[in-house]
Amino acid sequence: MNTVEHLSENRVKLTIEVSKETWQKALDKAFEIKVKDVKVDGFRPGKLPKNQYLIRFGYQSLYEEAMEIVFQETYPQAVVENKLRVVSNPDIDLNFYALSPDQGFTYTAEVDLFPVVHLGAIEDLKVKPLSKEVTEEDLDQEIQKLIASKGENVIKNGPAEKGDITVIDFEGFLDGVPFEGGKGENYELELGSNTFIPGFEDQLLGIVAGEEREIHVTFPENYHQELAGKDATFKVVAHEIKNKVYPEWDDEQVKDLEIENVSTVAEHREYLRQQLTAKRLEEYENHLTNAVVEAYTDLATVEVPKSMVQNYVNQMKKNIENQANHYKVPLEIFLQFNGLTLENYESEFAKFAEKRIKQDLVMEQLIIQEKFEASEEELENFYQITAEENHSDIETIKKSISFEDARYRVQFNKALDYLKEKAVLV
Repeated sequence: MNTVEHLSENRVKLTIEVSKETWQKALDKAFEIKVKDVKVDGFRPGKLPKNQYLIRFGYQSLYEEAMEIVFQETYPQAVVENKLRVVSNPDIDLNFYALSPDQGFTYTAEVDLFPVVHLGAIEDLKVKPLSKEVTEEDLDQEIQKLIASKGENVIKNGPAEKGDITVIDFEGFLDGVPFEGGKGENYELELGSNTFIPGFEDQLLGIVAGEEREIHVTFPENYHQELAGKDATFKVVAHEIKNKVYPEWDDEQVKDLEIENVSTVAEHREYLRQQLTAKRLEEYENHLTNAVVEAYTDLATVEVPKSMVQNYVNQMKKNIENQANHYKVPLEIFLQFNGLTLENYESEFAKFAEKRIKQDLVMEQLIIQEKFEASEEELENFYQITAEENHSDIETIKKSISFEDARYRVQFNKALDYLKEKAVLV
């Protein structure tokens, strides 16, 4: 007989009774497995009689193997009988030292269940969308970017100002001694770019070509360990001072862009308006998609078991480690490319995993609640659109995307459209 105790909404304790008959059968099977590896003088390998085996090794030597046999039989059966949807390996509790070959026993198994999702009220779904408007200021900024990209550095006669480029030689000293990595020649430094340590660029303001200067700075506390917090002197020689000269934005500059049917400033401005409008619309839709899912998830109540989060994290770790190996890059460096460190990547993965699992659970529950289905026509349409987007054919796409996966994507998109329709835009 098996009993179930609900420890929480998403975790249960199974109490499983093992009969004497089941236990003794498991012990017999365990003996048949163990005896194959036993070598005793006077007997061929694997032919030691059971009574002789027990005299030499005792029943206790069979318990671990027999328990595994019992567990593989009784635990899945208890899960099925009680219609449990488990999501983790069970935590088994058994008094191993109380086992006897002459009687059955009871053990318990605590296990996480698939989370129960309590959806929020759809009328409470509110999101703040992005603006789709394209202003004249937006157009001016885009044009200024183009003008900036066409700027040319021209040698300047006169003192360096913020925004100018100084061509310099420099060498750094600590207590009068040059330090490694502190020297450069013909280095182009834009004043105000904050490329160098604080104070360096400011002290070059006003320098002219041919001038020598000593720059006094203090390295930040978070700098390289050997230099952090230390005072340094840099000897600097300026070779050239350059400033950027930008062209006037006119029809000739527009023609150089070689945009079809666009040859004047006015036509180019209208072209930019159309491009930005399309971009803003795409950004609006992408943001709204993410916003309604996040907002509706926040309205729901669902407790995600730690085991589900850890399984997701383990898969993410495996994926990123495989990527690092593929590109033959040390994991630490590969993580840095993704804005992560060895110290924080697991915790960051866990945050993402819990959020993503919760969103998936909420959307799955919404699909069930609203009875969103996928018709044959909708599935064929999905495959057709996916094939066109991937410049492939339907049969190839059908081989790469299973029926169940395609069905869920259609259902998910219906749920997404439902949330967008019901959301109150604030």
